[in-house]
Amino acid sequence: MPRFQLQTKSFELAYKALDSGNLHPIYFLMGEDQFLHSFFIDKLTKLLFNDDSINKTFLIPDDMSSKEIIDQLVSQDLFNSKKLFILMNPNGLRGKTRDEIIKLYKNPPPNNILVLSHNEYGVKNKFMESLAILSKPIICSTPFENEMIKWGKLFFSKNGISDVSNNNISAIVRMAGDSLGHLKNEIDKISISLDNPNEINQIDITQFSGWKRNFRQYEFFDFLGKKELNKSLELGRALVLQDTTMINLLYPLTEFFQELLFIKIFNGTNSFKKGYSRLSPSVNKKLPNYAKNFKNKEIVFALKRLGQIDEKLKTSRIKDEPAITEFIYATLSNG
Repeated sequence: MPRFQLQTKSFELAYKALDSGNLHPIYFLMGEDQFLHSFFIDKLTKLLFNDDSINKTFLIPDDMSSKEIIDQLVSQDLFNSKKLFILMNPNGLRGKTRDEIIKLYKNPPPNNILVLSHNEYGVKNKFMESLAILSKPIICSTPFENEMIKWGKLFFSKNGISDVSNNNISAIVRMAGDSLGHLKNEIDKISISLDNPNEINQIDITQFSGWKRNFRQYEFFDFLGKKELNKSLELGRALVLQDTTMINLLYPLTEFFQELLFIKIFNGTNSFKKGYSRLSPSVNKKLPNYAKNFKNKEIVFALKRLGQIDEKLKTSRIKDEPAITEFIYATLSNG
């Protein structure tokens, strides 16, 4: 039996498609950025109900019985009203309820729209695979920095501020760009505090923004894939000084370089793709581009170094910061 291959949609395209008015009976939001989940659901709510969200219902498997959830999804009223259901953590459903959901949405109830809100990337069982077949998942992962700048401009415009330079927004992203929610909060705070909203500068940003960001693994892998030594060192060190250990990084790093080698060997086509990956979807998507930056011998060298680090971690104590620093420097300086 062929291995399941996950196919997804970009958030931007799915969000724009809502404007057509041709709404689908089921949407599958997948990824860790809860701001994007809420942003999509808010637009869908406005399209369906304007400002009245009386027929929007959250379904939470941890707090509701299976019967309650199914009863809600099949419910109709005398006026045949439109209803919007948001099923949080669909993987939390158990037993026959999973089969009933799949059966129900093969022939969905009229006027009812279901949004699946799954805060992880990937499908780990047959039920989630079946949901992904019913509705191609929409990726809700925190964007890279260049995409964050577009969001920053949007957040400023919603505060009535339109003339903010990319450099100033980049500075805010560096401080608060670990999620879109944090970025929006900081921009809202800065916007409210400005004496003159048409004159924003670096002093305003540092004075009114008190957020100290946490860096994410996908940012580190992006700079590593681009072979940007200084940024890779900065983010690698930042990760292990936050709450990530070298052990936590070892397996995604190994997968990263294994995927690059596979792409190099098979001439840029990665035909084998796992249903589950330790790498974020945004990194997975860019693997062919990253592979172009490395020679085969550099990738093999990196994998050997990771094997050596693995042995050291099993047999002795090594400190995380020196370990990641040495690995990055040796790998990116080995051309």
